[in-house]
Amino acid sequence: MNQNILFRNNVKVSGNGEKTILFAPGFGCDLNVWNLTAPYFEERFRVVLFDYVGSGQSDYQAYDADKYSDLHGYAQDVLDVCAALEVKDAVFIGHSVGSMIGMLAAIQKPGLFEHLIMIGPSPYYLNEVPDYYGGFEKED
Repeated sequence: MNQNILFRNNVKVSGNGEKTILFAPGFGCDLNVWNLTAPYFEERFRVVLFDYVGSGQSDYQAYDADKYSDLHGYAQDVLDVCAALEVKDAVFIGHSVGSMIGMLAAIQKPGLFEHLIMIGPSPYYLNEVPDYYGGFEKED
């Protein structure tokens, strides 16, 4: 198990099940967004909570502007966490942009996730298209 990755992403593992469920926060949130939800799954699943680099209790020194200039860098971190924990056939639950990061990770490594559950995903996050407000201006 790669402790550096687990430290980098402030990974917390709990639960008793053989199947793994990963809860991914959205931007502006950290693993604590799942505090009221995750415990309900601990009896049947190994529950994995984590922070993206740059949020929560992640290793802020691991932040690299080039790597994290798009969502693929965050998706690689999800793949790294899964590899470090030897995750197979997991359930991925993502909130907001965390959903899209999970989708990118699943595209890069088909079969890693048995299910992708997306809560409030958005296909686009910029306010560029007329009458579409995804949340961010290009300058953001």
